[in-house]
Amino acid sequence: MTPAVRRKVLVVDDEALVRQTLTYCLEDEYDVTSVASGEEAVEVSLREDFPVVILDLCMEGISGIETLKRLKKIREAQNVIILTAYQSMETAITALNLGAFNYLTKPFDRVVLKDVISRGVEVYDQQIYRGRDLRQRLMSVHDAFFSLLCHEFNTPLNVILGFSEILASSVDDAEQQAWIKEIQGSGHHLHRILMEIVDYIGVSSQAEAGMESAFHLRDVVTKIAESLRDKEVELQVEPSPLLDRRLVGFERSIAVIARKLVGMAAPQSSRVFLRTELGPVDENGFSCLRLEVTGTGIYRSQMAGREVEQVFQPYVFSTTDPTGQRTSLGLELATCRKIAEYARGTVNGFLTAREEVGFVAEVFVRSGYSVPIETGEGLALTPTGS
Repeated sequence: MTPAVRRKVLVVDDEALVRQTLTYCLEDEYDVTSVASGEEAVEVSLREDFPVVILDLCMEGISGIETLKRLKKIREAQNVIILTAYQSMETAITALNLGAFNYLTKPFDRVVLKDVISRGVEVYDQQIYRGRDLRQRLMSVHDAFFSLLCHEFNTPLNVILGFSEILASSVDDAEQQAWIKEIQGSGHHLHRILMEIVDYIGVSSQAEAGMESAFHLRDVVTKIAESLRDKEVELQVEPSPLLDRRLVGFERSIAVIARKLVGMAAPQSSRVFLRTELGPVDENGFSCLRLEVTGTGIYRSQMAGREVEQVFQPYVFSTTDPTGQRTSLGLELATCRKIAEYARGTVNGFLTAREEVGFVAEVFVRSGYSVPIETGEGLALTPTGS
């Protein structure tokens, strides 16, 4: 089993005793680097990536506030925890408005500090993933103005999600916590809608341009497993020589459809099954590629008497992921179906013998030659760290 990677934390304080104390408190869990000034903090941040920075406000040289500004310019996603002996609401608000993740006073509680750092690392990973995901999807969009709009939309959305995380850690009132949870849920939902728009525009523009390509299904399903890396979900792919057969078609469309169908099953299930099948060649040289997803964890008993087809209607049926956020399956399924149309196919739902909802995508491809590599083996793809 591969040991967990120790995450980096940067401590910035001009008092040697504070640096030593923080290093002693954290070195059992984190790779700690400590520096005595804002100038040193800026210099080391240019060389290394620190998900979390613990920053003293009152220091010799450049101030903590100025250091905060410079650090956020270097790496916007890193989370800066302000640590100071002087409790000032005005200073706290200034720091938070400049992008600080949290604000703690000396003397600090070790347990509270570790909890804030842990959440800081988690939020950092989420921000990095969202940013990388958006960039990857925008690569398929050939409209520069639309790409700019998506980026500008995503930037304030990350700020909303980041500030709601800060509020959640500092508010004790139950009613206000409920409001914050709604804000966070709405923010994540807006991000999912943005991703649906990006996927649709990117795939449809490629399909309209007739951008077919040669590909192997093994590459497609391996990338799907990577998309599940933050979830404790196993993707079980049925053994088939088809995984390594060279196919020609709208690879981008097929990859997006498969990723979405598996991704919709993942929040409700710890093991999702993917089965592939290729039909006979028709008179035009095309074969029907069938991608069947089961193990979704969505059962007929949850559908309140609705038919499977109604699951494809936005906001008719929703599910709840492990974080408690509700999401409409219909929106993503409707996107999948529309994308499939560009790939000369469709997406439908069905009930298994266990009365569990399954998804099936059927798109047309041309079959190429088999490649001289191992074939017939299945895949059991588990995200790193699961």
